[in-house]
Amino acid sequence: MNDLRRLWFYYLASYVVRNYARLFRGLEVEGLDLIPRDETRGLIIAGNHISNFDPPLIGSLVPREIHFMAKRELFERQPLRWVSLHLMAFPIDRAKGDTKGIKEALRLLRGGVAVGIFPQGTRNTGDAAAHGGAAFLAQRADVPLQPVALWHERGRLRVRFGEPFYPAGRSRGEMRELTETLMARINAMLPGKETL
Repeated sequence: MNDLRRLWFYYLASYVVRNYARLFRGLEVEGLDLIPRDETRGLIIAGNHISNFDPPLIGSLVPREIHFMAKRELFERQPLRWVSLHLMAFPIDRAKGDTKGIKEALRLLRGGVAVGIFPQGTRNTGDAAAHGGAAFLAQRADVPLQPVALWHERGRLRVRFGEPFYPAGRSRGEMRELTETLMARINAMLPGKETL
């Protein structure tokens, strides 16, 4: 999917981020064995968003190429634009319906690539409302959604991947239900939020 100039940076950054998190943030990871390895079929990995470190961290853990939707502002100035592009991110305009970003996500998914999305759209520590983008893309590309939960516990960084699941239909109502199911599965993996 990408030229060697990007890939060397992507894999080097993944190695550095993964080992930094283990050595200095006490990283503990669960559920890596649940991530589908079939790279002929796309996958949406969707989670809660607690810090700017989340995308490179998840990207360093997922054992397949993953491209993250990222806010358009990250691509407006160097060197953030260069770094974002070399970390396989692509821009999305959160202020309006961004058909270009949606088309790029669908192209990647239909090409068998994993796409990373934060359904709540921005970093938050509470229960911000989730948008329907992840569910919409899963429906249109007919790919599974895989929930991932991130949190801090006693000074250690925790990441837990859940079971992937498929969308049941393509209607707007089913998209809302799918979004609710996704967030319920993410919350179920977060300590203290299991009953939400």
